[in-house]
Amino acid sequence: MSLTISELPHKEQTLFRSALKLYEVRQYKRGLKTCDQILKKVPNHGETLAVKGMFLSNMERKEEAYEHIKRGIEINPNSSISWHVFGIVNRGDLKYEEAAKCYEKAAKVDSENVHILRDLSQLQIHLRQYEKLVETREKLVKLNPLLTAFWLGLAVAHQMLGRYDLALKAITSHEHNLKHDTNMLKNEISEILMYKNWLMELNGDYQLALENLKEIRLRITDITAWKEQKANLLLKVDRREAAATAYQELIERNPDNNDYVRGYLACNGLDMACADDKDAVLEVIDSLQQQFPSSNTLKFLPLTFCEGDSFVSAAESLAKHALRKGIPSLFTSMKMLYANEAKGAALGRLMEGYATQLRDTNRFSDSTDDEPATASMWSTFYLAQHADYYGDYERALQLIEDAIRASSDTVELYMVKAKILKHAGDISGARNTMDFARQMDLKDRFVNSKTVKYMLRNNDVEEAEKMMIMFVRDDAAHKVQEIVDMQAIWYMRERGDAYRRLGDIGRALKQYHQVLFSFNSYHQVQFDFHSYSLRKATIRGYVDILQWEDQVYSHNTFVGAAHAAIDCYIDLHDRKLAGAPFAAISDEGPSKPLTRNGSAKQGQHNLSAGVGEVKQAAVDQDPSGATYVDADDYMAEALKFVERLESSVGQQVKTHLSAFEVHLRMQKYFLALKAINSVKAIDEQHSSLTSMVVRMIADMDTNESFAAPMKAAVKGQLIKSFGEVSIEASIDAHQNSLPFALAGAKGLLTLGGEANVASSKRVLLKATSVAYGETRTLDNLLVAKTLLEKSGASEAEMSDFATSAKLVFPLATCF
Repeated sequence: MSLTISELPHKEQTLFRSALKLYEVRQYKRGLKTCDQILKKVPNHGETLAVKGMFLSNMERKEEAYEHIKRGIEINPNSSISWHVFGIVNRGDLKYEEAAKCYEKAAKVDSENVHILRDLSQLQIHLRQYEKLVETREKLVKLNPLLTAFWLGLAVAHQMLGRYDLALKAITSHEHNLKHDTNMLKNEISEILMYKNWLMELNGDYQLALENLKEIRLRITDITAWKEQKANLLLKVDRREAAATAYQELIERNPDNNDYVRGYLACNGLDMACADDKDAVLEVIDSLQQQFPSSNTLKFLPLTFCEGDSFVSAAESLAKHALRKGIPSLFTSMKMLYANEAKGAALGRLMEGYATQLRDTNRFSDSTDDEPATASMWSTFYLAQHADYYGDYERALQLIEDAIRASSDTVELYMVKAKILKHAGDISGARNTMDFARQMDLKDRFVNSKTVKYMLRNNDVEEAEKMMIMFVRDDAAHKVQEIVDMQAIWYMRERGDAYRRLGDIGRALKQYHQVLFSFNSYHQVQFDFHSYSLRKATIRGYVDILQWEDQVYSHNTFVGAAHAAIDCYIDLHDRKLAGAPFAAISDEGPSKPLTRNGSAKQGQHNLSAGVGEVKQAAVDQDPSGATYVDADDYMAEALKFVERLESSVGQQVKTHLSAFEVHLRMQKYFLALKAINSVKAIDEQHSSLTSMVVRMIADMDTNESFAAPMKAAVKGQLIKSFGEVSIEASIDAHQNSLPFALAGAKGLLTLGGEANVASSKRVLLKATSVAYGETRTLDNLLVAKTLLEKSGASEAEMSDFATSAKLVFPLATCF
């Protein structure tokens, strides 16, 4: 049996306590020596072995560390110290679930240890184990009922479970202590009181919350938040006149706040979404515009709900102001209105009229004063973007060239020209034009970033990298790694896409995984706030962080990178299955640090870490992504991305399309069936459904290891939901839809066989047909081109396709 600390000889007890203090001050080598001294005298002391493992872990000797800790626990499984240490090490290695289990065992042995319970509560909220968190927080409150942070933690735990009454009770129980706590700052008390009021609102006690808000007024430091809450509560208790006055005061403070204006309208019983209220809403907004003529929000809001002549009238005022002032972002501001076809057409007619008036007379028709010389150019600039939006790229280019001739030194004109060329399919021209715009203002980081993005779209990876490092700090020895450390996720994603287009799957996967690592770090960094926010009483902001973190993986950049990574792993899997595995494209060695001008220098690269200190610069040991290419199970790696997508963007069709592709290759037919049903639930007319059903039935038929009863059950479910289907019939039934043709062609290619491949090729060669109408987008035609290449189309067939595609997109160079 292992000795406990109290049973150690006096000298060893002193050494043990000394080791713990050395850990706190990060003296790991000295601490390790101290542990060895104890173990020399008492070699089987479990707690010392565990603490030694903790030191080893911080000295990057991970394997030894875990061996010592586990051995220590085997010797004394009832030691809270050993389990606590194991939890600390797991937490340091970001193994939060394992750490929580260790802390739970430590807390079971030492149920009144505040340090263990506090650390456990942080892990539980990080893992969103709210039920367990409530239990832990209640124990902490009982152990130290005077500590405000513990009560706040209990309230947050109840709130996250939707138990607002219990959260409110927790705050109220401790509130009387705040009056006698001389250590709390005024702003901390203010935050707690505002948090309590918010809980009252969430609990539905609007009148009580309003009365409480008046009581706490003199103790609140965040006056704006107090006024916002007052207006909000007055409206909820239906005291509309008082609420209108409150919102009026807020609008005076910030007339560009959308929520204030909407709240003011609600006080008058008006809703911009209600067609019957439009005239009255417009009258109220007109009144506010007269009071706050500089508010852009008040000028724009009428455009979101007005129709017909009233819309044109509102647009006239805003457009004239922007043209006179030379505001380049006018079209960007108006773009959301183009979702309404009538509004988009009206804006086009309005700007056409302005362009004509300004070109002919340099005046608007209702004005006697000459307009600025640039007004005509900006109207042409707007019309170029208008034409680009509707796919009239030749006219868009003509208009933007007219604008450039009028003002050849305006950077925004060249940027829009580059965008038009990109949409038209001239990726190389777009890249060169954007680079020309960059050279007009070399210090503009936005234009520089845009240039990098366009270079990557043109697959100029090395040039994009050299351009990107221009804005990396001078003392960074390895500038490419510095970009990763900066978490420039857009760059990683675009770079991965470029490598993928170039056929370098390894490097593409490396970039996509770097995006994943960045988002993981966003999620992990919240850990420090679990204690900080409670200590500083920034509870409302803390709850916002928790809610934001819950949806952080739904960001478009992550979602796009995840789908791309899944496709790469599927490609690797299929190649390996076909007997032609992909080999990572390797360099001669690890990537070299780049200097400011982009050149690589040989030799050692050190990074100054302070006076008298030199730190070796980080060097990428796997620039080719061989680690990912050499993975043992590609589908297992892809499944990690699928599971993340299912938990964060399960409402998106593409999530379940990717899930189906992975589950089908893993022959997990029930999960593949679930993916099909999920797609149908979101969009029962989705173009891929038929091919998914056909492919799944075909795969099950060729899988002799799949039990016949289960096979029959799955088939029966598919036939019940979809009937007898075929890919060819689906294509024929949707002759005017290119997405259906592409989905069918892809399905036929995946099924394989000469007949299916030939049928797929015939469909793809017709992708440029006029019958497909507006579905012949550039992206769809590029997909058709990729599928044609996979079908083994001849050079003549590819040439014919490119020729016909050029008729649809005459400016394109990507076919």
